[in-house]
Amino acid sequence: MPYIIPDRLLLQAVSDEKVILDPDSGNYYTLDVVGAKMIDLLCESGSIEKTISGIVAEYEVSEESAHTDLIELLEKMAEHGLVQKNGD
Repeated sequence: MPYIIPDRLLLQAVSDEKVILDPDSGNYYTLDVVGAKMIDLLCESGSIEKTISGIVAEYEVSEESAHTDLIELLEKMAEHGLVQKNGD
């Protein structure tokens, strides 16, 4: 998988959203419904392509838009240390 969620992070579903706690910093982050679904699909499939297919199947969105949104989410999460690019 090109992006890895570090084991130190605590992920918890709250309603349709997902809360991510970084115990090292004490910071927590919230993903909305779509962001939570993207991360769930990515964790389940381990594949960007399968995640995009899952998003396209669930929401009325093109593959290109789903890809752009997923990569944007992952890059923002990487900036905060919530995902690591595989190999980093």
